[in-house]
Amino acid sequence: MEKRISVAPMMGQTDRHFRYMISLLAKDVRLYTPMIHADAIVYSDKNFIKNENHNQKAVGIQIAGSDPSIVSSAAKIIEQHNYNEINLNVGCPSARVQNCSVGATLMKEPQRVAIIIEQLKKTTNLPVSIKTRIGVDNEDSYQFLYDFVKQTSSAGCEHFIVHARKAILKGLNPKENRSIPRLNYERVEQLKNDFSDLRIDINGEVNSIEKIENHLKIFDGVMIGREACKNPFFLAEVQDSFFKNSSDRLKLNKLDFVEKMIEYVKNEVKQGVSAHLITRHMTQLLKGTPGAKQWRNLIGSDKSHKKDIDTLLLELSDFLSTRAEILV
Repeated sequence: MEKRISVAPMMGQTDRHFRYMISLLAKDVRLYTPMIHADAIVYSDKNFIKNENHNQKAVGIQIAGSDPSIVSSAAKIIEQHNYNEINLNVGCPSARVQNCSVGATLMKEPQRVAIIIEQLKKTTNLPVSIKTRIGVDNEDSYQFLYDFVKQTSSAGCEHFIVHARKAILKGLNPKENRSIPRLNYERVEQLKNDFSDLRIDINGEVNSIEKIENHLKIFDGVMIGREACKNPFFLAEVQDSFFKNSSDRLKLNKLDFVEKMIEYVKNEVKQGVSAHLITRHMTQLLKGTPGAKQWRNLIGSDKSHKKDIDTLLLELSDFLSTRAEILV
């Protein structure tokens, strides 16, 4: 089974501008959209899904939904556009998501999830996957996880991405639930042992090459979360470490890369896109490099948001030119 490395779907983070940036750094790392509600796909403007991945490589789309018929209708629309996988979110613990009866709350309804999977498999030829937790609230035994995977895999899902901690729906906010309770990689390993025929990817605090290497000895894939946002060039390390045989890999030094991103900003602004929607993803690009703090202030401060785009881009270019030798 092919080993995969991917970046997690993250609300407010993995939009098309972030994905363009990561595709320059790590072309072989798989990418996903942020979670999109199936209702928005079905009932919003028809160009919504097309524009979300405009003129970029095919990526996975993560959807939320609890109504099998609406999810099925969304899949028909998705299939017409530039996506290569439909991932069903059964792991998000946010209150807003709970109020829509989607995300981690669905883990308590494996029969409903199974019906959704059955409808997706009938509707689309795209690969279908589930992103889930190891449990939810007091339903956190291994048997609960086993039964969930057993029922939904019997319905046709062959790919599970498992965040190795349970979802807590009350008492913690989503940020806190990214670190509390502790991770339980062993439970996911047990799941892989019991379902050896399924693709099982691990997610949760993957922030080093060593961790990825160790996980890939056990699991079929590794999904990287917040580290991709805190340190984008970590993905360049991943590319170099795990995709060495990629003959047409685009390898850029930091100077070349940031200059390409500035050119991207210019082109997007001409299309009516706010520069801040892109530059907000670029604040950590020089992490670990002399001048990183000055760069963050230059590109990410409230003051920078008030500058006209030509002035901001000129200041960024001047900053880079004075540090060219360091960034090469």
